[in-house]
Amino acid sequence: MEPPEIKHMRDPSSQPPPQPRRRKKADRRRVLSSRMSVLCLLILILAFATTSVLLLVLPRSTKSLIEKRDLAAFPKFTLESYFSGDFTAGVATYYDDTVPNHDGFKNLGNSFKRLFGLPKSDNSVQFVGKINKITDDNPAPEPTPVPMNNDSSAGEGSGTVLPAGAAGRRMDAVPANPGPTADPFPNQEVEGKDIIENIMIIKQDGHWRGMEMFAGGNGDAYASALNNLRQKVDPSVNIWSMPAPLPCQFYTPEEYKEYVADQSQCFDSIHQKLDPAIKPLNICSALSAHSDEPIYCRTDHHWQPLGAYYAAQAFANAAGVPFADISTYTPKKIENSMGTMYSWSKSADLLSDPEDFIYYLPGVPYSAVYYDQAFNFSWDDDDLFGAEVPEDPYIVYLGGDQYIVKITTEVQNSRKLLVMKDSYGNATVPFYTSSFGEIYVADIRYMERNLVSMIRDLGITDVVFTVSAFSVVGDNANYIQAIIDQNAGESVTDPYPQSGPTTAPPAAGAVD
Repeated sequence: MEPPEIKHMRDPSSQPPPQPRRRKKADRRRVLSSRMSVLCLLILILAFATTSVLLLVLPRSTKSLIEKRDLAAFPKFTLESYFSGDFTAGVATYYDDTVPNHDGFKNLGNSFKRLFGLPKSDNSVQFVGKINKITDDNPAPEPTPVPMNNDSSAGEGSGTVLPAGAAGRRMDAVPANPGPTADPFPNQEVEGKDIIENIMIIKQDGHWRGMEMFAGGNGDAYASALNNLRQKVDPSVNIWSMPAPLPCQFYTPEEYKEYVADQSQCFDSIHQKLDPAIKPLNICSALSAHSDEPIYCRTDHHWQPLGAYYAAQAFANAAGVPFADISTYTPKKIENSMGTMYSWSKSADLLSDPEDFIYYLPGVPYSAVYYDQAFNFSWDDDDLFGAEVPEDPYIVYLGGDQYIVKITTEVQNSRKLLVMKDSYGNATVPFYTSSFGEIYVADIRYMERNLVSMIRDLGITDVVFTVSAFSVVGDNANYIQAIIDQNAGESVTDPYPQSGPTTAPPAAGAVD
């Protein structure tokens, strides 16, 4: 028989009732939990109300620097648009797209994606197409002819206007067989890689880089246009073809080279189609020798000015003109820049790894005159460089792509250079200030004057075509033939002939 005290301990009915102190503590916890729930609800309501009020009263964003576009405009009300639903849909789009601090929210969203490893948007790339492996069974349609208005009074309508700064990317590939290319990182493992549409995001040497993939092309329109120009200008005029390779030529990992065509091989193939009187210049090898230097942007589709320097040096050597060493230039730095590769891809990896954009001020006196694309005088600025914009550093050159520019130097060699370019050619121009007495710069996509007449009437001795690989094989090549044909037979007169070197050269030194 169990002792009474043990039996008493096992009998639930014999247990003492809960103490009042315990009941009071449990009640307090329930009351506190209820109050916390109400408080959290009030905070959420207050936060939602505050956010709603701020979204209504704060100035709405109108432009996106990181996306490089104008944001949606408030739709115009009409009865037809209202009853069709287009008006209300447009209002919704307007309020969604023009949220105050649009770019800040974009960056915050990308930071969350990076933090939690969320996938990137399928629609993250603008102005580009898809990529495929380069095979013999991957043909593409011929380039679409570019409509041009040959009326000499034409303004902005004289051609299809591309986004400012675009260098003519088109991924409609024709059959190509990539050959061996120089690999600047032969022994380095690629630390990370991601392909977003036709942009590859890779991590090499501790930094992220965005690159467009080049699928090749036959360049027939480009070669045909240059051959036609050769026939129409005086035989004494030197015509040079110097295409600018894209960074994927030098930095694509070995295991992904099946997605890119060899640009050096492509350029050589196109140059074989040129009239023997045209001077071809393949600068791939010259750039490859410096591919371990920062010659291309990591967050933008352009080369760095250092890459443009090596390209200009190769041209000056081939043309037999003097060329100043880069040590005679004054470097200027735009810190923490973030270019088109981020704005097109929205890659959080690129966003987390901005770069410095370094450009170079000539060490010799020069003057610069700006004209519109119809060659009407706009202003005498005496400078080749404009505002520094970290979100788009490349527009520091020449006021962008929308002007014809004339540079006059102290060089006394009777050589006059005409640089026919897309945006890639902009960065080469300052490096010619020690090589030619006069330099004219015009964009193949926007110029409204007849190219043959300009060469003849301005006394041009050398014409160099410096356009990106995409322009050589894509639709932009059609613009060259268009500016040869438009306003045929016209006379071109410089409306501002009085100019001379006035810009005092800065002292060469360390990066500013």
